Amino acid sequence: MPTPSRRPADPGPALGLRALRDLHQRHYLDYAELLLPPADARLAVHDAFEELGGHWLDALSTASPTACAWQAVRRRVRILAGPRPFGPVAHLTATQQDVLLLHLVLDLPAAEIAALTGTEPAAVHVQLRSLAAAQR
Repeated sequence: MPTPSRRPADPGPALGLRALRDLHQRHYLDYAELLLPPADARLAVHDAFEELGGHWLDALSTASPTACAWQAVRRRVRILAGPRPFGPVAHLTATQQDVLLLHLVLDLPAAEIAALTGTEPAAVHVQLRSLAAAQR
């Protein structure tokens, strides 16, 4: 009896989710490890993508699935970190806090921050200018 031919399973939209995670995972982990112990950082990123996988088709219908991924990572990190690590920058918006950490601490250029967070490069430049002005 001949064995039925097996076709590989259609990866569907999940392939895009995995590609996005793989593309930015190092920076997601670097960000998370600024605020969490390494094991918790890995858990936060993993949980963010599990959560995102549950509504990935919805994320694909937005203007920026990358921004959805960043928001999921940020949300999971903040849940595990609690308010403690943000005390010194609590007066800044969450977006300013992210830009501050990504640019000044992780040394990412504005274009890379924009790609990672799914925002326009001009918006990142505005945040960097506002942070520089506030520092003076």
